[in-house]
Parts: sequence; structure tokens; C-alpha cells
Amino acid sequence: MVQLPRSIMLKTKTTLPASPSTSVRRNHLLEQMDEGISCKLTILCAPAGYGKTTLLVHWAHQQSTRPAWLSLDEMDNDLIRFWKYVVHTLSESCFPELAERLEPLMGAISHTSIYTFIDSLLYELDTIQQPVFLLLDDYHSIYEEQIHLSLSYLIDYLPYHVHLYIASRNAMPFATTKWTLRGQARQITLEQLRFTQQETASFYRDAHGISLEPKQIDRLMESTEGWVAGLQLAAISLANPVNHDRFFDGFNGSHRNISEYLLHEVWLRLPTDVQSFLLATCILQRMDAPLCNRVTNQSQSQQMLTFLYQQNIFLISLDDYQNWYRYHHLFGEFLQGQLRQLDPLKAIDLHRVASECLAERDFYDEAIDHAFAASDFPFAARLLETNFPQMIARGELSTLLHWLTRFPRPSEMLPPPLRLLSAFLQILCGQAEQAQKEIPSLEATCAAIEDPEEQEQFLSGLFFVRANLHFALGQFETILSESDTLYKKLPESPLFFAFNYNTTEPFIRQTTLGIKGMLSPQTEYVGKVFSGKLVAHGWQDSLFNTYVIQALAEGYYEWNRLEDSSTLLEQVEPIARRQKIPGLLVPYSLTKAKIELATGSPFLARKIVEEAMETVQIWSDDYWLNPLRAFLARVHLAEGNIDLATEQLAKLPSFFCEKPAIQRELELLTFVRYLLAKQQPQDTFWILDTLKLASKREGLLTSQVDIAILQALANQQLGQTDDALAFLQEALVIGEANDYVRSFLDDGAALYPLLSASKLRSKTQSNNKPISPAYVKKLLDLISKKESKRKTDHSSPLLEPLTGKEMILLSMLSQGASNKEIAEELGNTIGTVKVYLHRIYGKLGVTNRTQALLKAQEISLLETGPTSY
Repeated sequence: MVQLPRSIMLKTKTTLPASPSTSVRRNHLLEQMDEGISCKLTILCAPAGYGKTTLLVHWAHQQSTRPAWLSLDEMDNDLIRFWKYVVHTLSESCFPELAERLEPLMGAISHTSIYTFIDSLLYELDTIQQPVFLLLDDYHSIYEEQIHLSLSYLIDYLPYHVHLYIASRNAMPFATTKWTLRGQARQITLEQLRFTQQETASFYRDAHGISLEPKQIDRLMESTEGWVAGLQLAAISLANPVNHDRFFDGFNGSHRNISEYLLHEVWLRLPTDVQSFLLATCILQRMDAPLCNRVTNQSQSQQMLTFLYQQNIFLISLDDYQNWYRYHHLFGEFLQGQLRQLDPLKAIDLHRVASECLAERDFYDEAIDHAFAASDFPFAARLLETNFPQMIARGELSTLLHWLTRFPRPSEMLPPPLRLLSAFLQILCGQAEQAQKEIPSLEATCAAIEDPEEQEQFLSGLFFVRANLHFALGQFETILSESDTLYKKLPESPLFFAFNYNTTEPFIRQTTLGIKGMLSPQTEYVGKVFSGKLVAHGWQDSLFNTYVIQALAEGYYEWNRLEDSSTLLEQVEPIARRQKIPGLLVPYSLTKAKIELATGSPFLARKIVEEAMETVQIWSDDYWLNPLRAFLARVHLAEGNIDLATEQLAKLPSFFCEKPAIQRELELLTFVRYLLAKQQPQDTFWILDTLKLASKREGLLTSQVDIAILQALANQQLGQTDDALAFLQEALVIGEANDYVRSFLDDGAALYPLLSASKLRSKTQSNNKPISPAYVKKLLDLISKKESKRKTDHSSPLLEPLTGKEMILLSMLSQGASNKEIAEELGNTIGTVKVYLHRIYGKLGVTNRTQALLKAQEISLLETGPTSY
């Protein structure tokens, strides 16, 4: 099974907390929460302790549709991690297939923007029929700007039936005015969250069974100013009716002072064993009995947790089974302050124990955080060294980079491989300039390594990092000059050279490694020489080299150098199959199929795609089936078989074209071609317009050309020649800059009239960017040559002549020979015989033996009819 490693999702973060039994039902606020169903966004904004979470929980529990819940913390300041949790909780609450559908797309964010992923998420949400509620608690924990921007983008385009509720101590870090003015956003403020006189009386009487006089309630209201946490603290202190008078005697001062007083009041009244437990466990973001047993060095933690929860000592249950808990943030902060005052050094030991315990239980993210909190940098480094491959595979690069940069002296504390990894992650995270500053230090580290084998391994990794750095900065000549410094055979770094660059794209040219479609003699030269250097050092089978070769092969296809492309593709297939990399096999198969289409062998193109579909299904990686099905439909369209194309398109997810997203470009552009084949150009415009915006945002040159060509063809069908020529001009500008050929040649017959008109128009108009007449003439000549050959081939009884060996094999078929008998006679394997048969079927335009023999008799290739067998 070939799948991306799934993130370790903490269920406690996505489980709706239990509704507190001792809280007051605040009907007027619940009604305001209900009003949020009529808009996109509802914000609960107030400082700690005003009941934001409790109100969210109460409201969520009364909904007939289960809301998606996400408790946020500082570890969620990773773009990938944040959105994975959003997808995960939505999947749990209302859309079971969502996580499976979108998980692979997260891997594409290294070469597309997060907005492209969100487009796909919005598309999936749009297919849900029922209301969807997404509740984000503690959003103030998020400080990563990219998360704020991406969430704002999501809100902008939320479907009408999706509603977002956000609870935060702070005002939203992105503008909300536009939504408020449109009636799409509501806010519940601190003033609204304050307890009223009536709610306060009910809180003490009904929730806590404490009878208070009106003047005492007035006193509490005056001092706490309706602060729910303050009232709760007072309730704990007032649990003993004998001490009411003494309590109120000391109950004075401002809201700020009273909070500190109440916390101490509660704290001092707790038994010594409870105080010790609270101090030992306050450093935990979440806790269960086994973890508490380790940090407290006792065995009765479950009983203590149950006692605290039942006594309402600010403990919140995080699951339905009361296994996992956390302290109310305000109380947790108070306890941590007490710990610092009473025993400043104890916190370090507690964090160290927590880190070891969590690591033993495979909660590595939390274990690493506690190791840093304990300043146990050696242990943090060991945890990172052991677990970073899984984090890279999950795509949580920002979190990993954050940890690697937390070491105060990285050159001393980090093992050399992790220092290389840190520089590589900086490149992947768009910090190439910062990575460049690290190179001299890495070179010094390399020179200081005494073990020759270890030094060579490090040098190999350093070469990889430098190559990616210069590639990211566009320093192609530097790549070549530095590759010349490899003066001896080096070992292949298993970490870097096995890095999988592609987890979602059907063509490598769409990725950053494929320079998003940019082609030039310089990029070709760099790719060839660079690959040659890798091969010379024994890295010919590395994924790094194979992706470079695949990118070159796709470039050669675009330049119409089909033989060169085929030659390179032969190197890609065995590695893709041996290592079971669908991100290589699918681009290989589609490029190979395009070559077969271009050379007039649609049957072979179909076989290649069908075999790829069988393989990815065997590998249990169904994500890749949709682009393969779409291309199969495109082959049928090229053959003029609309019915078969319809069958393939019908197998794609329903409504796939209702909300176009660039990550489904192959499927969508095939659907556009299908509409054009059915003479329905008017239905293509909104799809192409949407995709064009995304392709420009992502800088995808190939996409921009393909989309503009289809826009030209659609307008041409409607007789809107001026608009058609304008779109063709857009495609030609990019095409000439990169010497594109096949993008135009593959639609040659339909494009020919427009290209001819474009050639004439360029002589009389100069208001647009000029296109070289020689470039347009080259395209016209190639199309003319292609069409002439097609007509000649069409007049022949065969799509392509049979070779001598194929004629011998056909003759043996007519005599009833089996595959095994043919193989023995010709000295081939049965597999080779099958390959020859497929080629013969393709050239005859048939699909099996009987049809082949009948067709051969019909066109007089055989003197007699097929022998029965």
C-alpha cells in the first residue's frame, strides 16, 4: 500500500467537550448564537474566564447536526497542521470521506499556495446538503500570519450552509468589517458575556446550591463585574457556609485584584495532597491518569482527576469517557505562577519527565515541546532525529523548522544531518535567502567531520541542499559549477535523495521542480548536465534524479522532440514501479500516452493509461485514478468517440466541475474539451475563467497556455473571432517565450484558422505584445504537416504499417498458435509476445485476436480467414 503517512491527530482536540452540569443556561446568548446560522461568521471575543468555551459547548450540544469542534493551541501555528485538523474535525462530524479525499492534496502545498488547497476544501463542502458548523476555540493561540490570511480567504468563499464560530481572547487578526456590513458576521462581546444579576443568583442557587442574600450577590457582581471565572472561584470558596462572613469581609478591591484574591482563596483551601498534584500537573497542556502518575510519581491519579472534576476545580474533560482533561487556562496560568514562586527548578524536572513519558507513548510532538521547556536539548535532538522523516512525509514542515531553530547553539547542539535538514526546510518553506547564509557554517561542519564515511555522507547531503537552494534562487550556472566540485563517488544520502517531490500533480512540469512550465535552452542544459553528474556519482536511481529526468522528458514532449522524450521516459518507468511512486508513474504514463497520441496510436495510449490505473489500484492509491480517467476520456475525444468519453467522465466524482479548482485541472480541461466536442462552448467560460485566475496566482505557465487556447477555441465556435484571437494572443506570448509547440499542435486542426488569422493580424496591429511571425509560421507548418500525414494515414488500410516480425506473429495467430507456442517459436517470453500483440491490435484498430484476424483478412494481409481454435 502506497499512502502518505497520516498526521497523528489528537482526538482530544477535535472532540466536543462535555456540557458542564453546574453551568447556567444563558438563553439570550444561545439565541444570539442561533442567529449565527444566518451568516458566515460568529465571533465570541472576551478575556479569559468569561464563559466563551462554555457557551460554545452548550450551543453545540443543542444542535441536531453535530458541529465540528477544534481546540487550538500554540502547536497549531503550522499552516499544514492547522488545516489538517480543520479537515479532520469536519470529516468526523459531517463528511466521513473528506479527510481521505483531501489528505493527499496537503502534500501539494510545497509547489502551490494554500489557497489552491482551500479551493478544493470549499468544493467538497459545497457538495454537503446539510448545515455545517465549524467551531474554533482559543483562536488567540494562533499567531502565524499565513493561517490568518488563509482562514480569511475561506470565510470569503464559504458556501451559504457552512457557518464558522470562533472564540478568542483577542480581536480577530484579520479585517471582518466587510462581512459585518453585508450582514454575514456577528459578534458576541465581553459586555454581552458578563453575568447578569439574575444569572448570578441562579448560578449560586441552582448550580452550586449556595444560598446568598441579595446584598451579597450585589457585592459579588460589583467586584467581579460579571466575570464568570470570578464567580466560579467565589463559589468554590463559599462551599463552606460557616465562612461566608469572613469571605465577604476580605472581598473588596477592583476586578483585577479580586481575581488574584479569589485564586489564592481557592488555592489555600485545598488539601495539601491536592495542591501537590495541581503543582505537578500544571505544566501539562492535556493529561490523563498514566501521564499524571509519572509526573506526580504516584498511582492514584485517576481518583484525583475524578475528584477535581466532580468538585468543579477548573478541570475540563476533553473526551466522552473522561480519560483526558485540561485545566481552565486561567487556573492553569495561576498554578504555573505558583510553581515558579514555590520551586522554580521543579518545573524543569517535571517537563523532562513529561517528555520522556509522552515519547514512550509515541506522542512525539508534545514530547519534543516538553523537552525544549526542560532545556533538555540533547533529548529534543534525539527525538527530532528519530521522527523527522514522518513529519516531512506529513508535510508539517513549519513545525519541524520551528523546532530546529529553537536550539540556542545549533552548530553545537544539532547533529550534522539535522543541520542539513534545517537548511533544506528553509528552502522548502520559502526562506532560501536564510538557507544561503547557513552554507558557510555547513561547509565548516563538513570539513571538521573526522570519520571519512560520515564526511562523505554529509557532503552528499550538502550537495543536495545546495542544488535545491540554487534551483530555488534560479542560479542555474551555479548549480553546474558546484556540481563540478564532486571529484569522487559519494554515497547517496537516503534522507535527501529519496525525497518525494510529487504527491498530487499528474505532470511534473506543474510543480516547483518542473519550474511550473518554464522552458529554455538553459533549463534544458542545466537539467541534462546536472542529471549527468548525478549518474556519474551513482545516483541514477535516486528519486531526485528521476524527477529531473521526468521533467526533462515532459519538456521535450512540449518541444515536439518525441524521440528524446521517449528515451528519457524509459529510465523513469522501472524506478517508478520498483519504488512504487505514483507521483512518477502517473506523469510517466500520461507523457508516454501523449506521445502515442501524437504519433497516431490511440490504442496504445489507452493501454498505457489503463495499465497505470490498474497499478495505482494495486498500490491502493486511488487518488490518481481521476486524472487517469480524465486522460482516457481525452483519448476517446481525440478519436471522435464522445460516448466512450462520456462513460469515463461519468466515473469522476459527482459535481467535480461545479466548483473548479486548479488541483483538478486535468479533469476540468478534459471536461471543457468534451463540451466543445458537443458544441457547447458557452458552458465552458466560467470554468476556464475560474481556472485562469488560479493558474496566474500559482504562476503555472503550462496551465495558462492550455486555458487560453481553450478559451480561444470556445469563442471561435461562437463566431467571436476578435475575442478568440485575443485569447490566442495570450497563449502565444507565453508559448513563444518558452518555445511551446505541442500545446498548439495537439489542437492543431481546430487552431489552424485562428493561427492563420493571428499571423495576418500581427502585421496590422501592434497594440498587443508582438508575436514573432517566424514562431507562428513554425506552428502553422507543423500543423499542416501533421494534418497532411493524418490524411495520408487515413487513406491507408492500417493506422501504422506492421513490421516484419509483427507479420510473422500475425501469420502464426492465423494458424491458431497460442501465446506460449509463439513465444517458444520466436524465442521470446510470453510477456514480450503480449506486447507485440498489443501493438498489432493498435495498428489494426481492434482489441482482440478474433477481431485482428478478421481485420487482416478484410484488408488482404492474410490469404485465408482465421483458423478456429
